[in-house]
Amino acid sequence: MHRRSVLAALTLGLHSAAGLGQRRPLGPAAPSDELLALAGQCLLVGWRSPGMHPWVARRVAEGACGAVILTHDNAPTPAALLALTTELNTLVPGGAGPLIIAADQEGGAVSHLTPPLARFPSLTTLGAVDDVGLTARVAAALARDLLSVGVTMNLAPVLDVCTDPNNGVVPGRVFGGDPEKVARHGEAFVRALQSAGVLACAKHFPGHGGTRDDSHHVLPRVASTVESLRRVELVPFLSVAETVAAVMVAHVVYEGVDRDFPATLSARCSTELLREVAGVRGLAVTDDLEMSPIRLTWGVADAAVRAMAAGNDLITISHSPTQAELARQAMARRATVDDAFRARLTQAAERVRALRLRIVPPVAAPAAEPLAALLAEVRARSPRRAATYRDPTR
Repeated sequence: MHRRSVLAALTLGLHSAAGLGQRRPLGPAAPSDELLALAGQCLLVGWRSPGMHPWVARRVAEGACGAVILTHDNAPTPAALLALTTELNTLVPGGAGPLIIAADQEGGAVSHLTPPLARFPSLTTLGAVDDVGLTARVAAALARDLLSVGVTMNLAPVLDVCTDPNNGVVPGRVFGGDPEKVARHGEAFVRALQSAGVLACAKHFPGHGGTRDDSHHVLPRVASTVESLRRVELVPFLSVAETVAAVMVAHVVYEGVDRDFPATLSARCSTELLREVAGVRGLAVTDDLEMSPIRLTWGVADAAVRAMAAGNDLITISHSPTQAELARQAMARRATVDDAFRARLTQAAERVRALRLRIVPPVAAPAAEPLAALLAEVRARSPRRAATYRDPTR
């Protein structure tokens, strides 16, 4: 579709917000094992207890869980973390490709594997230094740190452009407030991370930098239109659209695009804006559906169905395998009675499988520079006063 046509469709709001297809009457039959497995392959699941979680182990072994997200709650030491990731991949059925094992390791305050892993500088610090070569070196070192414990996807970099000084989410987490600068550093970060063997997941599409409310607690609403997003917020995402492995979609309502739903639950954002306007090729990943505005308004299971129908490929439920199972059941039930939804779920699972098959050791890993020396260089070159950020998920 021509981009002007897409833009016109978006502006006029001609497409369905939720994207749900025609449904057959609900019947008594439970979802098939095939559909349950298909739905599970589209889940990014976390838990907050040490070691392996029984539900996760069972679903991975069944081929019914495509990705997990780990935090320092799961393992107190690098050795324990490596043992856990090794066990997870041992459970994967043959031919499925390695499990996507993700972490929220942005650097700075949002470093959910620190400890036991090293704390890397925040993206704000790297943006203040403004040396894309240094940003790439830090990203490569971060990738090596993650790979040493078996983590294969980083939910980073943050590509939000901080345009509101009263923003409640991204200060301390972003490269800055200039879209071109964020694009330069974001592209360098993604390229270095993925060249070293770790999949990147850029966030929070289409941009969280103009919000004041924190989407962990309330649902932000901004007046952004497609045109205003193209001028500012989309610039960094356009720079990595063809190369980044995944993009995380935000729990924000962009009123000039879709007044009724946040981007995660909106086909206008998660399909049309993401795929047709921005040209993103990688997975569409939701932000955590357990965050309060989503959980309390729609419920995790219903939100999972809506997010999948809207165009997301990987549904994030990062605290509770119980909620993940409810979401898996809900998506499989919808696929049983809704042909369009079943096709959408199949497409998403195929995209997840294709990405898993890309998880291989780098052909020639770059020579590692001493981490202590690199971090000392960043500290020496960074401004004395750095932005701070309190992580609301901890």
